[in-house]
Amino acid sequence: MRRVCFIIGLLLTVFISGCTPKQENLDGLLRSKVDAFNKAAFKDRFVDARRSELYARRALAYVNDSLPAYSDGKLRAWNNIATSYLNRAVHDSVYLYVDSVLAYGGKSPNREVEQALAKLLKARTLQRHCDIAGSYQLLYDIEQSGLLDSKDDGLLYNLARSEFYITTTTLNYHYRNKSQYQQAELLTEMEARRQELRCDYSEDMSFNYALAYGYHSLCVDTVHQEQYLGKALYYCMENFHILNDSSRYSTYHLGNTYQMIGFMLWNSNVKPDSWQRNAGKLDEICQYVLDAFGFDVFANIPDTDYSFKSLAYPFLREATALFFLHDDPYQRLGAVVATGRYCMAAGDTATARDYFNEALIDTTMLGVAPKFEAMLYEGFLTSGCAANNDEVAAWTRKELELLNYIKQNEKADFILQQELNKVRHNSISFMVFSFILLALALALLVTLLLLRRRTKALQRETAQLQAAKQQDVERIANVETCLSVLRHDITPFVSYLQNDRLPDELRREVTGQLIRTFENIKNWTNLSIPTGLQFRCGVVPLQEVFESVMSSINNFRSQTVTIAAEQTCLSIRGDRLLLEILLRNLVNNAIQYTEQGRVDVSAAQYADDDRFVCVTVRDTGRGMNDEELENLFRADKRIDSSNAKEQGYGTGFGLILCRYIIKKHDDNTIRGCRIWAESTPGKGSAFHFLVEAIGNPDTH
Repeated sequence: MRRVCFIIGLLLTVFISGCTPKQENLDGLLRSKVDAFNKAAFKDRFVDARRSELYARRALAYVNDSLPAYSDGKLRAWNNIATSYLNRAVHDSVYLYVDSVLAYGGKSPNREVEQALAKLLKARTLQRHCDIAGSYQLLYDIEQSGLLDSKDDGLLYNLARSEFYITTTTLNYHYRNKSQYQQAELLTEMEARRQELRCDYSEDMSFNYALAYGYHSLCVDTVHQEQYLGKALYYCMENFHILNDSSRYSTYHLGNTYQMIGFMLWNSNVKPDSWQRNAGKLDEICQYVLDAFGFDVFANIPDTDYSFKSLAYPFLREATALFFLHDDPYQRLGAVVATGRYCMAAGDTATARDYFNEALIDTTMLGVAPKFEAMLYEGFLTSGCAANNDEVAAWTRKELELLNYIKQNEKADFILQQELNKVRHNSISFMVFSFILLALALALLVTLLLLRRRTKALQRETAQLQAAKQQDVERIANVETCLSVLRHDITPFVSYLQNDRLPDELRREVTGQLIRTFENIKNWTNLSIPTGLQFRCGVVPLQEVFESVMSSINNFRSQTVTIAAEQTCLSIRGDRLLLEILLRNLVNNAIQYTEQGRVDVSAAQYADDDRFVCVTVRDTGRGMNDEELENLFRADKRIDSSNAKEQGYGTGFGLILCRYIIKKHDDNTIRGCRIWAESTPGKGSAFHFLVEAIGNPDTH
């Protein structure tokens, strides 16, 4: 018996020793693929943001499907996807992926640095929304973490340190007015660490741009103005040298550098004498961009009109043209505003109006940057873009709202700075005092412990204040949205019911619609407030959901509209109550906009990703145009379609509620749950939503 056991054990040992290297080789190959896709995504982040996202998603797919334990690959892919969204100004998606990195609790050698990079991406996104207090808090946390002084010298650590300096420079010089001493001190520190923080040529160009912007901001100092201007021009020239290499050419960075020079030439704080003393460097730049990139700065400037300030327009114009080659509406808006404002200052109102009108044509620019958007509305008003007094009034209100929003954020930032400065001051005082106490005697140890406890209490209070403030902001936003949509949706119903001659059949229909609207308001409010309806996740057979919804639908067009639900054996992971509310709203919406024909409900495994089930509600109604589709699920946009006007109904809470329910599933089940619509005017619409299929791996 012992001999048999020995032989079996020997065979198992040989089998395991023969199989393990193969598995290790396979894992190594897959990790190499993940790393290669992540490197490609990182390299293309400024060249082609969509392609960068595609590479990162391929890396993430390998991790999810075959390497669930490869945490470093997953975190890098998430950060790469967030970067691609930032470079396209899809800010909600940036928050989604950086929050996934920040919430990650698994083991990973690079978790600390990846989370620092996620904080920096979030800080830069918050800056775009003028939430400078939130951005400053994140930068303060990174500074206090010791990352900048860490001995780790890998690519990711150098990238994090470089991005910290770039983001801090942007915050201080673009959104604040720091003291001259503090500005010069930061730039000196950046230059001292310049060589050790090199990551890739794109990061080099971003770093050069930050230094150029910083020194340009220091030009308010008339004593050292010539020196600061020369340094700003030097770092712009450094970028041109990098861009002249065909393998490193980037229209994004070229546009940034052109715009930087345009800002410097337009800066009224820079005296002509300072430009005269730096004329050689400017002439060198103008000749270089002509030879390297074919950009003739002097092409359309008559000798009689030549001045240093007149050169700003060609640079700003060229930068605007280059930014319109990219998907980032934030950069496009900034370029349009800068060029339009320069034309206004130069007295060329007609050209300024042309630039400002670009934002009216391309509405994706609006809402991505409160600071630029406020300037844009000012440009609309001063350049005479308005077609009537109503537009003037609307733009004036919008500008005042944005300016008030920016002012409130600046006030919040000032308060936070004071609080954190107190904490920093207390920490420094505590260290000095601790040294003295240790030198005196152990008898003073109690005092030392009390001071430490007080410092930690202050830090906790600061964090609690920030959390409470964020909750207040969310509550106010929910209330404002609720009131706005409520007013829009119930007004037509009330008007109908006040008509004494309204037929009974139509009165019942309108009353039913009003009841559903209030039911949706209740559900939406429960979902949107922080302490509202709890998400109850479980296994849900879709057939039961279909049957429940079909039995509760009131088909007020039963003579002309047929409703059918396809039999299905699929089950999904989610909240059954919320799914029934979601599907009921979609079916009711389809009936409302279908005069005659069919409304069909079906479910199938999603063809593009078998982790999801796709549920579809399809109708043969009037359909929607592209503008209606674009604004369909937005709480700040109302769809005034001709059919809605005739019946007195709007899209209202129903579709907003649907969006909230899908977001709840995306947050609590598997990332990727979403809702969208397809439609052809006159031929009907199809609403689809994705939920997690049962039996597939969770990618959280």
